[in-house]
Amino acid sequence: MFRINARGRHPARPATPTTSAPPAAEPQPAAPLAQEPLPAYLRPAAALPAGAVLTVAPDQVRALLLAGRVPAALVVTGPVRLRGETRLRELPTSLECTQLDVRDCPNLELLPDRLRAVNVRASGTAVREVSGDWLVREHLDLSNNPRLNRLPERLTTRSLDVSNCPQLRQLPAGLHLTHWLEVAGSGLSGLPAGLRVPLRWQGTSVDERTAFRPDELRAIDLLQVRNVTHRRVLIDRMGLERFVQELGGLVLDRDRDAGGERQLLSVPLTDDEPIHALKVICPSTGHNYVLRVPPHIRTCRRAAAWLAGFDNEQDYRPIIET
Repeated sequence: MFRINARGRHPARPATPTTSAPPAAEPQPAAPLAQEPLPAYLRPAAALPAGAVLTVAPDQVRALLLAGRVPAALVVTGPVRLRGETRLRELPTSLECTQLDVRDCPNLELLPDRLRAVNVRASGTAVREVSGDWLVREHLDLSNNPRLNRLPERLTTRSLDVSNCPQLRQLPAGLHLTHWLEVAGSGLSGLPAGLRVPLRWQGTSVDERTAFRPDELRAIDLLQVRNVTHRRVLIDRMGLERFVQELGGLVLDRDRDAGGERQLLSVPLTDDEPIHALKVICPSTGHNYVLRVPPHIRTCRRAAAWLAGFDNEQDYRPIIET
């Protein structure tokens, strides 16, 4: 008969009665310490099975993405709030969440190719291109992205803000909008064929001519606009210089500087303060400029001092005017 103990295989000996103390038990080897596996949301992306979709809670997202462990597909059971994170450089290729807020992330260059969310705020990033399929049920804010030049081929949302995106020259043909499009400061020159959506310029409703063809605006027509806010946007789109030149304006004061004659002009407006502007000639280039000043200013010299940043015109004594 044999028995197996910790040291190996040995013959079994019959037990004999004895009054002596039993022999001390031989020491057993220590069992290895068990290592707890990393939580799934902190495992490297390579450790996840191919095609796996990682589901995490909102309080786990920050640690996951800022640690550089970006999975290919991520579902978040709530909002993703990473505003102002300088460490954030990319988001998963596929992302589902309720709210996505990555505003003011200056090093964020890659947004998802597939996105499902209720609201998205992604202004002030380093993103250049966005491709793929996006469904944002409410509002999509991509404003103030100076490098952005492309939107997803398939994009559906209620409202879209691409203001101050000068490199964005056109919208995708697959764009579906139902409420409004903000275009102030963008590089857009028109809408895709078949797209009909209300346009906004700095939050004010405008037509396509105002948004994309301001050279067709005429000063005399702008004077007939009753809504003060709307009229201000129209004047801004037309350009103050052309607006004043077309209307002429009342000459409040004249004098001369290094460029020649200066004129302080006034254009009265219905239900709004008058436009006062200083018309000057650049002595270096000979080009005419029309620069707006507050309506309480009554002299050319006072207007020039105000434009130079002086409250007291007596302090404004330029040696050379350019």
